Parts: sequence; structure tokens; C-alpha cells
Amino acid sequence: MLIPQLLLALLLVGFLLWRWKVSYWQRRGVPCIQAKFPFGSIADIILMRKTIGEVYDEIYYDLKGGFGGIYRFWWPALFVRDPEMVKAVFVKEFNSFHDNDYYVDPKVDPILGLNPFNSKGDRWKYSRGIVTPSLTILKVKGMLPGIRSVCKQMSDYIATQSDEFLEGYDLMGKYTTDVVGCSAYGIEGNSFENPNSVLRQMSSRMFDGSLKGNIALLCALYFPALGKLLRFKILTEEVNQYFISVVREAVSQRKKDGSARDDFLQTLINANSASEERGEPPVYSEEEMAAHSMTFFLDGYETAALLLGFIMYELSLNSVPQEKLRKEVRKIGDSVEAFDLDVIHHMDYLDRVVMETLRKHPSGTSFSRLCTRDVVLKSGDGSEILVEEGTPVILPMYSLHNDPEYFPNPDRFDPERFTEDNRATRPQFCFFPFGGGPRSCPGNTFAMTMVKLAVITVLLRFKLEPKEIPVGKLELDPLNQFFHSAKHGLWVKYKPVDAL
Repeated sequence: MLIPQLLLALLLVGFLLWRWKVSYWQRRGVPCIQAKFPFGSIADIILMRKTIGEVYDEIYYDLKGGFGGIYRFWWPALFVRDPEMVKAVFVKEFNSFHDNDYYVDPKVDPILGLNPFNSKGDRWKYSRGIVTPSLTILKVKGMLPGIRSVCKQMSDYIATQSDEFLEGYDLMGKYTTDVVGCSAYGIEGNSFENPNSVLRQMSSRMFDGSLKGNIALLCALYFPALGKLLRFKILTEEVNQYFISVVREAVSQRKKDGSARDDFLQTLINANSASEERGEPPVYSEEEMAAHSMTFFLDGYETAALLLGFIMYELSLNSVPQEKLRKEVRKIGDSVEAFDLDVIHHMDYLDRVVMETLRKHPSGTSFSRLCTRDVVLKSGDGSEILVEEGTPVILPMYSLHNDPEYFPNPDRFDPERFTEDNRATRPQFCFFPFGGGPRSCPGNTFAMTMVKLAVITVLLRFKLEPKEIPVGKLELDPLNQFFHSAKHGLWVKYKPVDAL
């Protein structure tokens, strides 16, 4: 008889404890979204019924004012709606928010654990310091010949498929796989000639949207203790071992024949060589070299492929911006060789098209920072809140990007929103696709070079036509919690422009 009574008592204590935890914001008089057992405010995310961006968008409009509280299971998190508070988290109060609220156990997932995005404390400075020197303008210039070569392969491939509708993410995934492969490792992926190449297979398996992968990600975001206990890995062992072997073989080959490449891996090899010449041990172990090289691959492959897929999709639906951009491109030259780094990044309308796509379709839909010491945040309307140490702070990028207060008629694709004059009418941090402050994306120049050169290449030769005109908003894929992606793909036909 004692066992049922004891069990009942434990359940009652657990329930009362849960009720106490999910009254945190109410006790403090902060507007909040009521928690529902057992998932708090995020049931549709955990059950994969909606994307993170969609759920946060509902919360964004349910809350009023500059901020409010939500519950992720029973843990409270601050949800920020005010661009001035976003700026404070990224910049003004960075010392209180230097850690991303995302946990990867480096003992379980050592390669992903060394990524600057996942690193905590001073470790992120160390990891970022390794990546950043290889992403300078000078380094990116050295990568241009390789990027142009892949652009030509992509253009030739598309020309053979002019009667077919091509899915944007798949097509551009081949392109970014090969660009990042040659820029990070000096590997020629040949994904257009051989879509089943090992490099292409490994890149497509990184974030496959499988149930296991999504659960691992959700644990990293919302339930790190469970992920650590069950030793969930976001990247499979197969992918990890492949990239370690790539680094091992490349280093061995370059040492053997004395060759060098103008890629990211060479930077790490040079650092080790310089250290050994001084009689000191290597700076980076084999695993660290694989991890940092893979950071370059991870940060460049997936997000750029998604962005390019959406750019092609939006241009196919909007013929006026497409023609305007084509005129800008052709005014400069009729081949990809005419576009050097300076030219690419001074094409005003091209930049507006890219920024407007990032506004409507940011690859990731939110940022989340962990408060590492108590701090007071103030919103633009004068209200303020004490954020206690250990509290996650959610910055809903997708919602701010699509808020009609800052971007009237947000469903419309309008690159003119990003003229210098129009930018000046908005708060700075209602648009932040690369984050902000010291932890903003270090690979921005490389990624934008890769993306813009691909758009130039396509518009030089092809007119984009949609498979169908969508009715209502694009349906997003709730089974891909990693990124903002279309459930049914982004289908576009590429017609030779001179044949029209």
C-alpha cells in the first residue's frame, strides 16, 4: 500500500514544483505566454508540428511591448521584440551575453563542439581566432579562381537541363558543396558531373532533417541534460570520420610532394609547420584541424545553398526585379571573369536582392543568447527588465524581418527596401541576418562572394520561370528544425536567355 501512496506523493511534489517553475514570469509581473504541461510554450516545436520560426512568430504577435516571457519546458526564457534590446544583447551588453544558448558536448561531438558558434566562454574567441584570418578579403580573393571554376560547371550543367524544373536547394547544394570543398580543403567535388560523389553525399547528410537529427538538435537547444545523458550527436560518426580522413590525406599528400594550396586547410598546415620549425609541438592536432576545417564547411555550405535557392525562387516569381538585376549584371560584363571581388561587392541592386531574400527567408530563424551575469535591459519605450544570470534570451529574427511595422507589406518581395535612404528609416536591429556585435558571422565576406557570383552566373545565361505561382505563404518544413526550408521544394526552370 505504501508504494502507490509514495508514487502519488512524488507525482504531487513534481507537479507543484513544475507549477512553481512556470510561474517565474508571473511572480515578477512580466507579460508572458502561459506554460502548458509538459512542453511549456514550445509544444509545436518539440512535436515537430511547426518550425521554430513559425512558433516564435506566433509568440511575437501574442506578446505586446518590447519583451515578454516564455517557458521552454519548465525553464523560463526572455523573448525580445524590441530592436533596441536586440542591439543591447548583441553589442551594448555583450559581456553579459557572450555565450550562445546552444549546447554541444565536446566530448560527445568534438568536431562540432569546436565550432565558434557552439563554443562557450573564452573558447569561442580561440575558435573564432583560427577561422577569421582565413576569411579576410585578401584570402577570399585568392579563392575566386576556384569559385569561378565551379560557377562555370554549374552554368554548363543548367544548360543541359533547360527543359526541366530544378529544385533550388538541391541545385545550389551541389554548387556550395564544390565551392566550399575547394576553398576549405582543395578538393574538387565535381557534384554536377557526379551527384553521388562522396563529398556531395557527406555534405547532404550533415543536416538531413531525420527524426534522430532533429531530436539531437532540440536537445541541444532546449534539453541539454538529456542530450548529454543519451550522448546524442548532431553530426553522424560517418560524417565526422570522413572529414578527419580528408584532412589526414590532404596533409600527408602536401607534405609528401611539398605542394601548397590557397585554401583554409593550408593556413592550419602552415601554422603547424612554423611551430615545428621553432622546435615546438604542432599548434593543431589532426582532430582540431578536421574540426576547424569542417567549421568552414558547415558555415558555408548549408546556409548559402538555402539562400541561393530562395533567391532563384523569388526572382522567378518577380520578373521586374529579375530583369533589373540582369541589366546591372550585363552592364558590367558577359562572363564571370569580368567580376572581381571589388566589382561584386559594389553592385547595388544585387546587394538589395540578396538582402531582401535574407529578410524574407533567413536560413536560421532566431538567435538565442545565455545571460552570464545579471544585467538590466531597456526597451525603446522606456520599460526595463532585470535579466538574471542563466536566463536564455531569444531574438526572433524571422519575426522582426517580417514585421509590417518595419517592413510594410512584408510578404511582397521588394529589393528597394534596402536602398540607403530606406535603410535609414528603420532601427538597425530589425534586420540582422548575420547576427551582430563581436559574435557576428565571421564568414560573411566569403559567403556573400560565393552567393553573389552564383547569382551573376545564372542571370548571365538564364531566365528564371516558376513552376507555379504560390497562393498564400510558402509552406515551411517542420521536420527540418535546423533551418528555414520549403516543405515541397523550390522549383524553377532555367531558360537560355538569348533564346527568348
